[in-house]
Amino acid sequence: MAYGGIRRAGLSMLILLLTLAMLISGCAEAGEKAKFKNETQVREKPAQLGAPQKNETEPSIPSTASANLTAGGESEKEFLELEKTHFSRAGRTKNAYWDRWWVAWGGVEREKGVYDFRYYDAVVRRAGEEGVPLLITVLPFAEWDQDRCHGDEYLGKMPMPEGKAVVKVGKPCSMEDYKEFLRALVERYDGDGVEDMPGLRYPVKYWEIMNEPAMQGRDPSGLKFFYGTPEEYLEILKASYSAIKEADPEAKVVMGGMAGMHEQFVEFWEPIMGEAGNYFDIANIHSIDTDERREDLFVLKFKRFLKKHGVEKPIWVTEAQFGPLDFELGKRKLGEEEMNRLLVRATVLSLALGAEKIFFISDNWRHRSTFLTYETLVEKLNRFDSVEVVEQRYVENYGKDASVTSVFGCYRFRVENRSIYVAWGEGRLSRCVEGKVRVTDIYGGEKTADAGEVVLTATPVYVEVLE
Repeated sequence: MAYGGIRRAGLSMLILLLTLAMLISGCAEAGEKAKFKNETQVREKPAQLGAPQKNETEPSIPSTASANLTAGGESEKEFLELEKTHFSRAGRTKNAYWDRWWVAWGGVEREKGVYDFRYYDAVVRRAGEEGVPLLITVLPFAEWDQDRCHGDEYLGKMPMPEGKAVVKVGKPCSMEDYKEFLRALVERYDGDGVEDMPGLRYPVKYWEIMNEPAMQGRDPSGLKFFYGTPEEYLEILKASYSAIKEADPEAKVVMGGMAGMHEQFVEFWEPIMGEAGNYFDIANIHSIDTDERREDLFVLKFKRFLKKHGVEKPIWVTEAQFGPLDFELGKRKLGEEEMNRLLVRATVLSLALGAEKIFFISDNWRHRSTFLTYETLVEKLNRFDSVEVVEQRYVENYGKDASVTSVFGCYRFRVENRSIYVAWGEGRLSRCVEGKVRVTDIYGGEKTADAGEVVLTATPVYVEVLE
């Protein structure tokens, strides 16, 4: 997340997380208490994560379904195919699948040794019904544990619909209690047939350890996702990796998202990245407030940072957001066409530079054309198997937040045994593709022409050579 900006994009997911926790922590009716022997005890005052709501046996999970799959014996095959896709759901985009959910320790274990998985069971069940593989972000914070060893200086202000809630965000006071919770969480959703959630259709195989641990209240927004040293985060990462792999050796651990390549975030990760690389399977970068000066979503500089520390891991971008956030007054907003063009160029360039998956945040997508742009992007590229750089030229923007602006790009994606080219810049399409072609604009409009007749512009086109 960008330094100096209030993080509405990632925060919308945080708000959702905290709402989930509230659904579990509220006042339960007497009839429901009798059904669940392990139910968390009713609190007489609101939990710090927000005002309580009525507990529900099967909470209502908002649906943004993008797939219509039927339950049956093909679940494992379906999951393996969906797992290979590259883009997240944004709005109700058809055929975009991945989703990211947050689970707070205290949202499941409201008191020591008492687990209530009902809400997250509903989340995972709905994901299976809709054909959605999940990335779960784990927050290792439980009120009863934090109070053991942390004072008020660990309090972080978390945005909530009714105002900012307060929660302590320090390293777990008992790492053993945290690991016990995490093992139980992973075991419930790993799909191995042992202590699984009843009716589990798709397993959860990807676990992100915290969100942006370098966001510690120094940003003007005052957001504090973690309060501790880099070494303390490393300790949490090690413990999490051990617990997750013990419960599910096939699971993949994702590092807590690096909140951009700004100076304060580099300073946090610098002393630990070399060792941390031994305790995650997937590297993770975020790019918020992205504009034409950062068309690589920080992937290029992030790759160099990883290489500097001897880390070679797949890269995911688990937060990609374009244009300024609504309440960052004084920043230039992207125009409609500019936004749509950037969405495609940044996605393609980032994939070509090595990103494997991109989770998009669509909170500030104001125009139907932007969703149409994303629908076309998903239709064309979501199931690609490989990408090749035919020709590219970009300019690096040197400075403390150095990144990339693309000048010319021509990329060949292999998608289900056919080639789809994406191209933009000055010159004719024949510069990188020859012959009779089908050209699709970013909104899905098609035409057929000879490559030599097609003049490229700053706005990308999708190209398929006709046999």
